[in-house]
Amino acid sequence: MSGVGDGVGDGGDGGDGGGAGVGAGAGAGADEFAAWDPHEGTCPECGFDWDETDFEDLVGQCVRDVGVFGEVLSRIDPAQEVEPGLWSASRYVWHTVDVLRFGTERLWTLSADPTFGVPSFDENVLADIRAYDQLSPVVGLIALITAARAWRTAALETPHDVSTPHPDAGSVCAFDIVQRNAHEVCHHLWDVQRAMPPG
Repeated sequence: MSGVGDGVGDGGDGGDGGGAGVGAGAGAGADEFAAWDPHEGTCPECGFDWDETDFEDLVGQCVRDVGVFGEVLSRIDPAQEVEPGLWSASRYVWHTVDVLRFGTERLWTLSADPTFGVPSFDENVLADIRAYDQLSPVVGLIALITAARAWRTAALETPHDVSTPHPDAGSVCAFDIVQRNAHEVCHHLWDVQRAMPPG
């Protein structure tokens, strides 16, 4: 999968909650199959460590990264593209809100109805339907914090020994969801940080 720096997400889960297709007026549709391929090493853009295997550490990292978005947005114009051809910081915030909301629903599915399965989604279609550009970035930050709290609770309560069908990944478990959501948050924090003035 292409990197978010190129206008599409990097190895997250793209339209399906991980970064592909994010930017460049949104970019190409997510290649979900590639998004769910195994990753290793460090993300060359955001620095996320794909080799981290401690579940609770990943949950904690994700929640901590969410807490940084507000500071970054207070120093930039959230309506402006973070770089030419990419999304605005506000769009990235609202996309990250939806990533965590979908992640929470997937974790709930593992807990409550794992045989039912979860769908994929296209982040560019979702951005248009949700009209991200017409949504308040201040409300976006409130929604992001609220979504992160629900996501954390769901992650820590989800059983680790079950999986649920996914149309592109085959099946996903709690670790798969948490790892990709944590990368997505990390990567989009990096996205919005690129709009900050030097120094």
